Amino acid sequence: MSEESKKYTLEEKTKIALEASSGEEGSIADVAKKYGVSVSKIEEWINETGVGSVEASDDEESVDLEVTEELANDYNFGATPDKLNYPRLTFWSIFGTSVMLIIVVAIFYIYDYTFDGAGQAASESSEYYQIGQIMERDQNKLNSFGVVDLEEGVYRIPIDSVITRMATDSE
Repeated sequence: MSEESKKYTLEEKTKIALEASSGEEGSIADVAKKYGVSVSKIEEWINETGVGSVEASDDEESVDLEVTEELANDYNFGATPDKLNYPRLTFWSIFGTSVMLIIVVAIFYIYDYTFDGAGQAASESSEYYQIGQIMERDQNKLNSFGVVDLEEGVYRIPIDSVITRMATDSE
């Protein structure tokens, strides 16, 4: 029976892989012949199902890993330690702090400018109101009769009356 003619389920693959891995190396070939599957396919199933490990055959390449002192230190440490760029970190920290400080100072200046502008506008409107009251009071004095100083004999008369009197006297 060829491997293309029958599809094996995961349970069947596991059973065959367990049977093949439980014996010696020659038993893998016997199990392969028994089920009509290639030896490489059974080795693949053993790795796939995790029931055992397949020894590397002589024709396969082996991998040697050279361990440097740095790699060994990293392995013992549990991770690669950080190698921080302190000049760059310092630059960006100072730059960021400076930008934030400039923004805060700018906000204070904008607040003072708007607060002073509002105060000045209120002051101007208040002065205008006071000037209007003063002009009204002075206008009333100019257009009315009254006593300025009784002991000296100084009196106040409306300006229109003075102008009319001056005009009639000059004729």
